[in-house]
Amino acid sequence: MGIIVRQSLKAGFGFYLGALIGIINQMFVSTHFLSVEQLAVSRLLIENALLFATFSHIGAPLIADKFFGHFRNDEQQHQGLFLFLLSLPLLGGTVFTILYFVFTPEIESYFVRRSPLLVDYHKLVVPFTFLWVYLMVLESYCRNHARIAIPSFIREVYLRSMNVLLILMFGMGWYSFDTLLYLTLAAYGLAVAFLLYYVAHLGKLYLRWPSRGYFTKAQVRKMLGYGSFSLLSGLGVSLLLTIDRSMLAGEKGLISTGIFIIAAYIAGIIEIPKKAISQISIPYISDALRLGKIEEVRTLTQKSALHQLLVGGIFFLILWVNIDDLFRFLPKGEIYMEGKFVVLLIGLIKVFDIGTGLNTEIILYSKYYRWATIMIVAAAFISFVLNLWLIPIYGFNGAAAATVLTTLGLSIAKLLFVQRKFKIHPFTLNTLKLLLMFSGLFILISFYPSRPHTLWQSFFTMAIKSGILLLGFGFMVYKFQISPEVNKVMDTVLNRLRKQG
Repeated sequence: MGIIVRQSLKAGFGFYLGALIGIINQMFVSTHFLSVEQLAVSRLLIENALLFATFSHIGAPLIADKFFGHFRNDEQQHQGLFLFLLSLPLLGGTVFTILYFVFTPEIESYFVRRSPLLVDYHKLVVPFTFLWVYLMVLESYCRNHARIAIPSFIREVYLRSMNVLLILMFGMGWYSFDTLLYLTLAAYGLAVAFLLYYVAHLGKLYLRWPSRGYFTKAQVRKMLGYGSFSLLSGLGVSLLLTIDRSMLAGEKGLISTGIFIIAAYIAGIIEIPKKAISQISIPYISDALRLGKIEEVRTLTQKSALHQLLVGGIFFLILWVNIDDLFRFLPKGEIYMEGKFVVLLIGLIKVFDIGTGLNTEIILYSKYYRWATIMIVAAAFISFVLNLWLIPIYGFNGAAAATVLTTLGLSIAKLLFVQRKFKIHPFTLNTLKLLLMFSGLFILISFYPSRPHTLWQSFFTMAIKSGILLLGFGFMVYKFQISPEVNKVMDTVLNRLRKQG
């Protein structure tokens, strides 16, 4: 148990450090040194590769997570499972590569008119896909040896840090944009090499051929069946996250795509606390569902929903009241400011989604887990149709509207499903109190005078507005006892301050 706790703490530190590096990169480094078109191309290559990797691995990481216990035996080198896991993506990646090059003329004809720069580099998505696949497989293999800190650090910190460093050197004129993309590809290759070295360092680089006694036809069929069905969920999630960018590039061009990417990233900051709360809650939900303790699940989901709304809601409010000044800080902010409405739409729907609690986790870790896949795949299809309809008419605002409608429908579907099957809903009286607080604070801060600012004036304006919101919100949360847990923390802080005073 001790190693799990230590690894979780280290991985959590890596996650938040990586999130900070990502914010600096996306909002300041990339926007400063890359043109809007170059930023869009660099992100599309990596995001599309991640999308293609979710089916090119043929479910190998999911198979490892589900079936590793069946093969675990260090003396027998896990019966050759490691080579089996490495061979599946090789097969899937080869099929993907053949299909990609067969359809290359159609891909190029779709992008050539609106996004010609992407046509010059789109084939790099193939090696990026292979590297993403093996990053996923090696991460899952390490995870099943209770080693998550180093893989998390490589993905969250190393890759993002390298991206920042490479863009900075590009900005200083050390090399061309072509070289930047190839060096980024090399950085991903090194990440795979680092993980392989780490596996070898752990003494788990088992290259034994799969044992026939364990890899029977029935067992392999069972594993591939599970992996194939489960990867549909991952594919659906990836489509939901990336399809709008590719369609924007094809229909409206790379400038619209770059504006949307930055605006969506700003709105996505709201979700960072949810990821931490979800990861902490998953083991408790899984155990409670397994033991049939529905009341514990109800309590956990209501508390999680409340705290996610509490943190995510104030994040969104601070973000939105400062949005104009924030864009003034961004390099090329006058261009990216066109995506202001995107921040509003996606920010609002993310607040709604995190406020509905842990419905996804409840479904995934219950006997109804297949329904999670069905709902996500259906949402991905609906997202594609909505983007196909709205992007040609409204551009990146249409893409944002498609995201809102899809996320709203999916969130409500999960909410109703959990309510029907488990008689659990995430809302309490304190949920209403929070919404009233956010409304009152927004009205209050709206009276703050708005005028053209210099850069430093914008900074102080953001600091003052944010301070007013945080102090006012903290006072009301404490006064109206929205969360006993938050009040306990605040009491501890106040008592320490009194003692020091």
